[in-house]
Amino acid sequence: MRSRTLVLLALFLCFFQAAKAQSGGSIKGQLTDTTEHKDLSNALITVMKAADSSLAGFIRTGKDGMFQIPGLDTGNYVVMITHPYFADLFENATINGTTPVDLKTLYMLSKIKLMEEVIVKGNRAIFMSGDTTVFTADSFKVAEGANVEELLKKLPGFQVDKDGKITALGKKVERVLVDGEEFFGSDPGIATKNLRADNIKEVQVYDGKSDQAAFTGIDDGQSKQTINLKLKEDKKKGYFGKIEVGGGLKDRSETGGQNKFNNSVMLNAFKAKRKIAAYGIMSNTGMLNLSWDDQEKYGGDNDNMQVSDDGSVMMYFGGGGYNRSDGIPTNWNAGFHYSNKFAADQYSLNTGYKFVKINAPAYIRTNSLQFANDSTWRSNSVNNNFSSDMRHRMNLMVEDKIDSMNTVRIRANGNKGVLKTEGSYITENLTEDNRYITKSEARNSGETDNGSIDANVLWTHKFKKQYRTFSATAGINYSNSDNTGYQYSKADFYTSLGPEPDSTLTIDQQRTNNNETKSVNARIAYTEPIIKDFYLEFSYAFSKSNSTRKRDSYDKGVSGAYDQLNADFSNNFEFNNTSNAPGVNFRVNKKKYNYSFGSTVNFNQYVRINHTDNSSSPYSFTNYYPRANFNYKLKPSENIYGGYNGNATAPSLDMLQPIIDNTQQLNQRIGNPDLKPSFTHSFNLGFSSWKMLTERNIYLYTNYRTTQNAFVNLNDYTNPVQKYQTVNASGVTNLYAYLGYGFKLKKPDIRFNINPGYNGGRSIDFIKDNSNPEAVKNITTRNSYELSLGIQKSIQDQKFTIWVRPQAAYNNTRATVNTRVNQNYWSYGINGDIAAKITKDFELRTDVDGTYRQKTPDFANNVNFTIWNASAVKRFYKNEFELWFRVNDILNQNTGFSRYGFTETYRTVLKRFYLLSFVWNLNSNKGAAPAK
Repeated sequence: MRSRTLVLLALFLCFFQAAKAQSGGSIKGQLTDTTEHKDLSNALITVMKAADSSLAGFIRTGKDGMFQIPGLDTGNYVVMITHPYFADLFENATINGTTPVDLKTLYMLSKIKLMEEVIVKGNRAIFMSGDTTVFTADSFKVAEGANVEELLKKLPGFQVDKDGKITALGKKVERVLVDGEEFFGSDPGIATKNLRADNIKEVQVYDGKSDQAAFTGIDDGQSKQTINLKLKEDKKKGYFGKIEVGGGLKDRSETGGQNKFNNSVMLNAFKAKRKIAAYGIMSNTGMLNLSWDDQEKYGGDNDNMQVSDDGSVMMYFGGGGYNRSDGIPTNWNAGFHYSNKFAADQYSLNTGYKFVKINAPAYIRTNSLQFANDSTWRSNSVNNNFSSDMRHRMNLMVEDKIDSMNTVRIRANGNKGVLKTEGSYITENLTEDNRYITKSEARNSGETDNGSIDANVLWTHKFKKQYRTFSATAGINYSNSDNTGYQYSKADFYTSLGPEPDSTLTIDQQRTNNNETKSVNARIAYTEPIIKDFYLEFSYAFSKSNSTRKRDSYDKGVSGAYDQLNADFSNNFEFNNTSNAPGVNFRVNKKKYNYSFGSTVNFNQYVRINHTDNSSSPYSFTNYYPRANFNYKLKPSENIYGGYNGNATAPSLDMLQPIIDNTQQLNQRIGNPDLKPSFTHSFNLGFSSWKMLTERNIYLYTNYRTTQNAFVNLNDYTNPVQKYQTVNASGVTNLYAYLGYGFKLKKPDIRFNINPGYNGGRSIDFIKDNSNPEAVKNITTRNSYELSLGIQKSIQDQKFTIWVRPQAAYNNTRATVNTRVNQNYWSYGINGDIAAKITKDFELRTDVDGTYRQKTPDFANNVNFTIWNASAVKRFYKNEFELWFRVNDILNQNTGFSRYGFTETYRTVLKRFYLLSFVWNLNSNKGAAPAK
């Protein structure tokens, strides 16, 4: 009887609960952990009434981390979430009638991670958070008002060169974010040069993956070394920034010409997740603030672009590095940024606009040695030019987290630019006893219109089965470059090496160059859990591109107009490419380690069409892209990682087209239609370790690359006009190794960083000359051994900081054909800065950048220089206003000198000048603690 009563009571309660569920409201959501982004099952969800903490309902999450508690009356509730391995989580919810309350995705923090945070809380100058190395900004002292770039110079394992390029933990930094988001389109120069160091809470360094790889967790080979600048909480509210107005007398350079001015404004208005920022610069003191990634927008196929004889593109990109404008530029630069999240972070918007105009007169003198099989000669050139470069850029990112299972992200970038150039050149080649081989003079002018647009959309989807995902991305790219240029050149050839030329060649032409590239691409990826912690990814990518290169050269006719088409130097080419790339990858994700491996096979179909002679040449390549990487956590603050990437590169249209380009009379490039794709094997290995008590850090990174069928030069010196052509060769290698070791002495409280490094490898070229009409293979081996020592000392009571970094390098070069190439020399350098607070409101600063090179028999000129700068600042009205006096290049030794291999270059640069500036620091957080 008793058991029957209990059964009836249970049935009644179930019926009552079901009826209540139909009539009441509900609370639902999904649980995910913050570290591995896994959905959490079997977590206990308890709902209590806020008024009296009485129990209103409970449930456990399913395998997909989802939960829903129905039948709740109208009112306020507290949702308590507990799990054995994660920290407790509390959420508030309000029920209004029958409308469900969706808490969306809730993130739980691992108790192990929580313990790590507690352990390092007492001394967290540096610590590890998963695969991310975190530097606490306030633990590294910089001068008051210093920017982020000055902070980065102080961090162990960081190097910042004179152009602002950053190397972090042995890898070149390609992206800088602010609070995890792009800032002015991820332009590193804006963030590091304009944000103040005292606004930064943490500097986070990690290997940033593409959007699709970050979602699937499987590397797609597109990762970039990334810095994330995490702002202090009080800097995310209100506004802050600065306005600077400065002026001075002419500098001491040969073409100084103008009185100096340096005016800038940087304003930020942050409120929670909304960021509004704007900046403007007007300066002729070398303050450029150019981005690092303009090569992708304007660079085309060339690594290093310069003014060619037809006046085409003139910006140096240094192999994809930070832009540098030759000469003494006058710069106008402005930008606007807006980002925000809406509707409980469901929608995200990130957009911005930038404008740049640079006028740059320049004088460049180059001296170099040229080598053939058994001869050596000198090449000297003088270049006077002027360029005016104007660019516009817009960026947009929109994200919609449709629900807990689906997200859509759209990215778009657009660029438009106009470049005008004019210049004159003198070039001479001489024997070692100073007899002329060739001599040329040239004048040119040109105007180039550049434009590009790229956009892509990414859709990610989670299935109900945990870790089963699908993602798809599609994009379009378009770029064009239209150039009109004029070239006049006269070349004298001294074949008998007499005092008078034996022949003269004159070119007087107008050229038009029209280049256009269009492409579409798409990629899908599907991940499936096989067994616990083991995942499989299938992917497929498709791309189709069309490139056209049309050049028309016109000789001057009898009427004086350029109306005679020169067919020998005109061409019209088209290059089509269709690619299909299926791939498979595997990933194992354990608590202490993870690894992945797989490969993509790329089936390429190329067609090169010569519209000039109505011919076409089809090509078919099958390229393999194997990848493997691993990460093993030895301790919470110590890990080892490594990987392998195989990458195939197809020859560009400029390499393939078999048309002589006479834009430089004495150096002509010839196409090679027989080129094969190159394939590069890249291996990397790294180790990082941090000890809390001694503040000791170790960072080790090494990379080895070897290339099959590498693209190398064949140089033909059999005629006075030198011709070069791209050919294939195997055996090109490069080895890079970096070690960062740092520690801090408690007494006398000094931080040391020791950084040995090695960079070397083997390059190949082929040489033809009169003694060897058949091409001879020349192998050049180079080795560079480097050592630098960083020392940082801060004295809090005296408000004094000093940082110094001496460095030395030994360089060794050996060649197999001409032993004159062989050389050994030392180079030395020193960088440092000192800041001393004399009184509460008065501060002195000084910095030095010294470069010293050992003289060699081939270059015996004195190329040592020390650039010493100093400044004084007086602050007023609680540091809101500042008066600066700066002296640039006190010793007047800046020669604009650089050496690469056997080429020395001298550029017109800013020398000694004085600048007086007034700065207004804007900050709505008046109560915030001042920077120490």
